[in-house]
Amino acid sequence: FACEQLTVPSQGPLTPTTVHAIEEFTEPLRPGSSSFGERLYVSRDQARRRRVANEPELWAELATRGFVKLHLEELTWPQQIAAFREAKVIVAPHGAGLANLVFCEAGVKVVEVFHRSYVNGCYWQLAALKALDYLPVVLPGPGPLAQMLSANRSDIEADIAQILRAL
Repeated sequence: FACEQLTVPSQGPLTPTTVHAIEEFTEPLRPGSSSFGERLYVSRDQARRRRVANEPELWAELATRGFVKLHLEELTWPQQIAAFREAKVIVAPHGAGLANLVFCEAGVKVVEVFHRSYVNGCYWQLAALKALDYLPVVLPGPGPLAQMLSANRSDIEADIAQILRAL
């Protein structure tokens, strides 16, 4: 490929400047409105890893509370931007789809679900920069929380009662 200008994103720490740059860059992609609603559950049931092992039970509870299940891999980027921009509550297992938090408005409630052995705070940092109401949820268990890379592939057992209390 030949291009006049190439922009390569940094993997450095997030700052208000980088968040603003992403918002500016994606401004032309922002459609008028979303048809997904204000309460989103981001499913990873089609992913190869970090699926929610008890998703049917979790989804049964969330569906009765007016949530819409999204499979981000089936949506265009403008659709993802619109969904997150109009969301008021988001429940999701840890995964790349939460990078879309950059498009949320301040005050959106975000419940991120983790495996005890792989708790990664990257989306907490993004949520803090965007002034989101962020809550991590981890199933209680023995031993300390960890960030073991080997557990990054493990399915997650969601603490449904804790998630519902967070809503």
